[in-house]
Formats: sequence, C-alpha cells, structure tokens
Amino acid sequence: MTLAPTDPRRSLLAEAVDSARAAGELLRSYYGRLRRQDADHKGGRHRDLVSRADREAEKLLFDRIPASDDVLGEEGSLRSSGADRRWIVDPLDGTVNYLHGIPFWAVSIAVIEAAEVVVGVVHAPELGQTFTALRGDGCRLNGESVGVSATASIGEAVLASGFAYNRDEVPDNNLANWTTMALAAAGLRRMGAASLDLAYTACGCLDGFWELHLEPWDVAAGTLLVREAGGRVSDFRGAEELDAILKGRNIVASNGRIHDEIRARLSALRAL
Repeated sequence: MTLAPTDPRRSLLAEAVDSARAAGELLRSYYGRLRRQDADHKGGRHRDLVSRADREAEKLLFDRIPASDDVLGEEGSLRSSGADRRWIVDPLDGTVNYLHGIPFWAVSIAVIEAAEVVVGVVHAPELGQTFTALRGDGCRLNGESVGVSATASIGEAVLASGFAYNRDEVPDNNLANWTTMALAAAGLRRMGAASLDLAYTACGCLDGFWELHLEPWDVAAGTLLVREAGGRVSDFRGAEELDAILKGRNIVASNGRIHDEIRARLSALRAL
C-alpha cells in the first residue's frame, strides 16, 4: 500500500516529528548539566532514574498533543477517555545514558488508531538521527528509506538486549538468555535504550533484539519502525498482535529471517 501525498496521516507524522524535535531541544539544553545525583529514584529502585529533564520533556509533549486525543506517557501523563486516537510517549528513553553523558538516548512517540500503530518516531538528538514510520509507507532515517538486514543466521548476527531495573528481584532476569545468545551470535550489544535498539534493527545496523519487562512506551514506536522496514516483531511466544507486544512486556524483533531462531533459543518464561 502506497499512501497518497494528501493522506491526513502524513500531517500526523509531521506533527509527531515536530514534537519529538522540540522535546529533543529541551533535553539537549540540560544534557551535560544533569548527572545521576540530580535524578530521583522511581519506586525506590536505585537503577530506575527520572530527572527534571524527563518530566519537562513529557510536559512539553503532552501540551502539544490535541486535547481530543488520549495519552500515555512514561512519567505519568495520562488521558484516557476512550478517544479514537492515542499517543504513547517516552520523553527520554535511555535516562541512565543521558545522565552519564552517553549520547545513546532518544525521544519516542507512537500514535495508535483502530488498535494499530500508525505513526512511529524515534528521535536521537545527540546522534543526529530521526527514525520515522507511517503505516503502509515504509521506514526512514533522516528522510531516507531504510530496511532490515539480510543476515540469515544467528551465527552471523549482531543482536541487542537489555535488563530490567529490578533484575535482582525477578526470576526472568534475562541473564541466561544473554549467555545463550553470546555463545550463538556473532556479537551482542547492550546499549540501554529499547527504542533505539528497535530503530537500529529497522535500519539493519542490528539483526535482532529481544528484551523482557518492557512497557508500552519502550516499544510502541519501534515496533512500527521494524515492521515498516520489512522486519518482524512478536512476543516471546510468537504472538504478533499489538496487545501482546504492548501489554505482554516481552519482545523479539528481527529482520524476519532469524526471528524463529532467536525465539527458539530464549528460555521459557517463568514470571513476568
């Protein structure tokens, strides 16, 4: 399906991109000035940090979203009226990276209509990269079309993953999976921002990604990026419905060619 130039969803994508860039500029104004000691701990967890930059960026995004639309944001923004359109936003994915001066962080915005993600934006200001996708219209990096890799086996693949903030408290902490994949894959990366792991899978820099204990704002935009780039996204059990991915809290994304091979090597889920 090719979208017409006048399709109203193009305006929706442009609106999401503008908002992501505005939030990115706000975040850059604090970048390098805020450090770990300036952040609060969410839920008393010492690894789960939130800063003034996170909160201000989310308020900026919330204020730019039409009042008629619903909103779900990582830092507590919520408007749930049963509207036909819902925005899912992560104002700063990769807060720990951000506070340590590591440039691998992003603003992530997804728009859902009729139980489908129709717009996805992952904007990484310090990397100079803006990934965008419009359902039925492909995936782009800085305006240029991109696609998933052609890697055909895990033995040739570079994969990414991550670990939950409460990994010392949950049985499914992903450590066994990491060991398994480290022995099977050509390489593993742990970069600390799921939205960018998905974006890099979409553009072929990574061949696949898996993780547990994620939230909707971590994966909504990136799921569309991967799918529009020709890849595949599911939960660990192989379900590809949006609800399974957003609410199931575990995800596998790949170029499609190695998807089932990744899933087959993951440990059976015990407690999520």
